[in-house]
Amino acid sequence: MKTILVPIDHTAAAEHTLAYANKLAVRWPAEVVLLFCQPDAAGQPATEPELAGHEQRLRSLVERLRYQQLTRQDGRRIQYRYRLLAGCLHDHVQAEAARCAADLVVMGLEHVDCGRQEAPGNHAAAITELVACPVLVVPPGRRSLPSRLVFSTDFAALSPAVLQRLSALQEAFPGPLDLVQFYSPTERPRRRQLKQAISKAATQLSWLTTTPHLLEDDAPLEGVSEFCARHQAQLLIIAPTSAGQLLRYFDSCYTTTRAYHTQIPVLVLRSPERQPAVACCDRCAERLELERTKVVLPDYHAVRWA
Repeated sequence: MKTILVPIDHTAAAEHTLAYANKLAVRWPAEVVLLFCQPDAAGQPATEPELAGHEQRLRSLVERLRYQQLTRQDGRRIQYRYRLLAGCLHDHVQAEAARCAADLVVMGLEHVDCGRQEAPGNHAAAITELVACPVLVVPPGRRSLPSRLVFSTDFAALSPAVLQRLSALQEAFPGPLDLVQFYSPTERPRRRQLKQAISKAATQLSWLTTTPHLLEDDAPLEGVSEFCARHQAQLLIIAPTSAGQLLRYFDSCYTTTRAYHTQIPVLVLRSPERQPAVACCDRCAERLELERTKVVLPDYHAVRWA
């Protein structure tokens, strides 16, 4: 049986995250592991009675949601496990994902950890960097499972392992899949290479219906959001090549302006660890060191403000 790990807290948005995971668990099917982490209060770790109280609240939430939003037969089919730990989610999620052999992590966009209220998406981006399995980030709100999917990435640089991970999720997310590759005007000479890469990826995926799209746009992230809006996509799949690129997807300028891609679930596929670049001379060593220390900031000038 597949396993879905759901980091959860006691916020109102957590109900929508769990409700979405429930529907996914029925369709796949999969077991649901609820992970609750209680941050230390005033330097004191959570006690056993406190964790027991949190577990009782989670069990009550589970019983209410499984029978309110699912048929009784479907609700009974889902198996739940509970993991309650003292400390921050960031400190435990990597070990817990490995412990339960999670096939997928489902978490909310606005999950709050360690008592810090950070910009939406920051927690999701951090968790994605910690776990090896795919992470599904669900924004607040009630929604049905997706039937229209968009997969956007740099297919020319995509690892075959990422395509294998995505194919393993086909039963969970059936439906037509649009493959989208954006390129800038300066990359026009590479258009044939990019077209071959996206066509090859389409043949390696297990989806019955895949439609490749090769589009020119000097602002790919905004282009992805507009493409999803035009096609009324219900799930965006991305395979970012860096942590900075992932952070830009959830940047506050997009969540504040309610960009379309922040209003639908986003499935993040983590690429295998790339080998570090090796410098061939002192000048190259200096350049690589600058690239490693450079902070990647959102390109606010590229945002198409209404």
